[in-house]
Amino acid sequence: MPALHSELPALLSKIDALIEADKYKEVAETFAAFVKEHPTTSYLAAEPVPFKLNVRFSKKHGSSATTTFTLRHTTWASDVTAALQEGPDAFAALVAKYEADLVEIAKTVKKVA
Repeated sequence: MPALHSELPALLSKIDALIEADKYKEVAETFAAFVKEHPTTSYLAAEPVPFKLNVRFSKKHGSSATTTFTLRHTTWASDVTAALQEGPDAFAALVAKYEADLVEIAKTVKKVA
């Protein structure tokens, strides 16, 4: 029996690179193409995306702003996953909205020393 391996690590590495480059529409396009080819992986492919966005948001806007955003938008991770499933335009629009919210929050929060 041949050894089976998951193609998810390669997908997640590509998603990491796209998120780091702020290419959010491409994230959703990559996700959609992968899930089309591997339909049973939808959950496993989508589940890490909010965490990966959280890391990016923290780097860009600071952990205080990201924490404040999370406290104000307690369902944001679920909303991101739903938008990812909906399609590239929905995902990119939602992330852009969240980025705008984070920019505003970052202006008002105190920086952690």
